[in-house]
Amino acid sequence: MKEYTSRQRVLAALKHQEADKVPFDFGGTRSTGINALAYFKLRAFLGIAGRNVKIYDLRQLLADIEPEIMTLFGSDCIQLHRMAPSCGLKIDRYKPARMMDGNIYDVPSGYNPVLLPDNSTGITDSSGRVVLKRLEGGLYFDDVYAPLATVTTERELDMISYPAISEDEAAFLARKGEALYSGTDYAIVAPLGISIFERGIKDFGYEEWLMRIMIDETIVTAYLERLADAYIKMVDAFSEKAGRFVQVVQANDDLGMQNAPLIPPEVYRKVFFPYHKRIFSHVKKKLPHVYILLHSCGSIYDLIPALIEAGVDALNPVQINAEKMNPAILKREFGKDLTFWGGGISTQTTLSFGSIDGIVDEVSRMMELFAVGGGFVFSPVHNIQADISPEKIIKVFETAKKLRNY
Repeated sequence: MKEYTSRQRVLAALKHQEADKVPFDFGGTRSTGINALAYFKLRAFLGIAGRNVKIYDLRQLLADIEPEIMTLFGSDCIQLHRMAPSCGLKIDRYKPARMMDGNIYDVPSGYNPVLLPDNSTGITDSSGRVVLKRLEGGLYFDDVYAPLATVTTERELDMISYPAISEDEAAFLARKGEALYSGTDYAIVAPLGISIFERGIKDFGYEEWLMRIMIDETIVTAYLERLADAYIKMVDAFSEKAGRFVQVVQANDDLGMQNAPLIPPEVYRKVFFPYHKRIFSHVKKKLPHVYILLHSCGSIYDLIPALIEAGVDALNPVQINAEKMNPAILKREFGKDLTFWGGGISTQTTLSFGSIDGIVDEVSRMMELFAVGGGFVFSPVHNIQADISPEKIIKVFETAKKLRNY
């Protein structure tokens, strides 16, 4: 069998073909990466030093994985970062900062946290309002301000800024995209941040959004129309400048809890499906060579048929320990239409609390179940967390490597 490049390997998986090897993803998206504190320990364990670990995503404390480690772990994917991938912080410039483990990291230069009265850490917007908060002793920032929580009229929906790609960011993405396309053979993933259900949680607040969906059709519809229009314009701006360089566009909409979807399938079909379908259809119209990867945590088995119909080509993180997310059933029922991007090992259970033997067993079983016939990109279920030891991380990929050849 011929040897594929990383880009060809991932594209084969998305076409449900067996390449030379199962493609791997380690850091190609904001949900297939590694917490910076775990990455610091991993680098030290591997004997890599001499420069600071770079944190590109402060919300999730994600490390920017270096090329030598991507190669070591066999990754076939790379992320075309947005200019401000999280917390509104641009990543064109970095500065050193001491983090909660006492070590120095490089963080976006605009990161200027404030200490709040309860000893939590806040991030403010341009008006000085605290919009994100990390609790004392915590690792991650959460939204604490929902600008649309109290709106009662459609006119009030226009008081916020909707997602967009500026001319400066389009030029940034074009430069970075061309460099990745011509300078590497990785499959390039563009996390555009398309999110209609989850974005509503951010703008209205969790409880408020879930109630509005059920009782305030006028406001919800008007909001989703504005949001979809904004994403269509964003796709146009991206496709014109950088679209030719990418193979995968990632959307993010966490639709599942541990034991069921967050909303009933019939509500998803009525309220959100039309907008997913409209946006994803536009992506494929503007970028017919691109595949759509949807990140959605939790138990979403009951939503998968509608997601496929909406245009989703690949699903991440494939939360194998959630209700009704049995890997064998997923592969049997949806494997012809959907590429499973993740599902390699449960970070929630086995990777965090299991033994080395348990890790070897689960990775081996998932490789055997998902890899057959293509349609699989190996990655752990979501990001590797801060307290995962280097030995466990290495064992995950070491085990998968032994089984990745077709």
